[in-house]
Amino acid sequence: MTTIAFFAPLLTTGGTQRHLQQVLALLDPARFRARVYTLNRGGDVEAALRAAGVAVASLDVGSWLGGPRALLGMGRAARALRREGVRVVHGYQWRPALVGTLVGRLAGVPLLLAGKRSLTGDDATARRAWRAIGRRVDTIVANAAALREESEAQGVRARWEIIPSGVDAARFRATAAAGEAKAALGLDPRRPVVGTVGRLEPRKGHDQLLAAAELLAAERDGRAPQVLLVGDGPLRARLEGQAAGSAARVTFTGALADVRPALAAMDVFVLPSLAEGMSNALLEAMAAGRPVVATAVGGTREVCEEGRTGVLVPPGDVPAMARAIGRLLAEPARAATLGSAGRRLVEARFDARAMVARLECFYEERLAALGRGMAA
Repeated sequence: MTTIAFFAPLLTTGGTQRHLQQVLALLDPARFRARVYTLNRGGDVEAALRAAGVAVASLDVGSWLGGPRALLGMGRAARALRREGVRVVHGYQWRPALVGTLVGRLAGVPLLLAGKRSLTGDDATARRAWRAIGRRVDTIVANAAALREESEAQGVRARWEIIPSGVDAARFRATAAAGEAKAALGLDPRRPVVGTVGRLEPRKGHDQLLAAAELLAAERDGRAPQVLLVGDGPLRARLEGQAAGSAARVTFTGALADVRPALAAMDVFVLPSLAEGMSNALLEAMAAGRPVVATAVGGTREVCEEGRTGVLVPPGDVPAMARAIGRLLAEPARAATLGSAGRRLVEARFDARAMVARLECFYEERLAALGRGMAA
């Protein structure tokens, strides 16, 4: 049996954390044993993993990776990895990947991997970190080719493996009736709903969606669609202030443990991100058969094909976003066709079980290759 140590960011609700939950739930227990290490303790996902029987430990590194507290935590973790016979370290995002690589080297772990699940953008610290990580790991595992392309342009030199994100497509196929879902959320069942799911932070572009809803209100003689924002984050108060004077009715749900009822209420799902790796929320909306309007950024272009599985608009182009939403609301037959095509695509290419099966094969293939290399 192969023991894998996953190094994870703070286990709060988020795309990377949900992905890790999927991996841990679907890894073959006859072949793999998983351990999770976080840099700092806390978060609702940590509690959920513990409740599911996953071994979770925190390094308690604090806020500075170079401080004595962090070094002590890394030393303790290296001893634990040696004691548990860990053969694979897989760190998600740059801080956990960097720490996991250092700890894995101290422990003599044969296979060191880094998981990249978002674009780096202009974050100079992250750029330097990924260049260092690329030199020290066997492979960087990314969920979209766009991440590799950006990283290589920024000077990251590494072996790459592209394994797209996956969602439990069957779980999202059966959803409540739209009218019932709207009423349950306090929305008017007779009016259309436009919504999104995601952390309320700058790169997610929620302010763009609210601005597009304002344009729609003006164009539709004040009959604006209702807007549903699912998620929480540092921009909530600012977005609530922006929505306060809106002609559109905007509902903030906060973070939801189960987003399926909210997706069922949406006549159009919008991903207004300014930057994106491969969005779990987008895949979930498509699996639920929602017609999609998304910005043409990052890995979104690898999932949403213009005119076939959704509608793509330029990032930051509020008028284009408003026009695309308005057309789908005005053409329900076309919207339904796009939604059905999106669902079929996710079921065929982005199912979570297929994703984890690819990851399992990758672990075994790389360990075998390293073993052959050592034997030679």
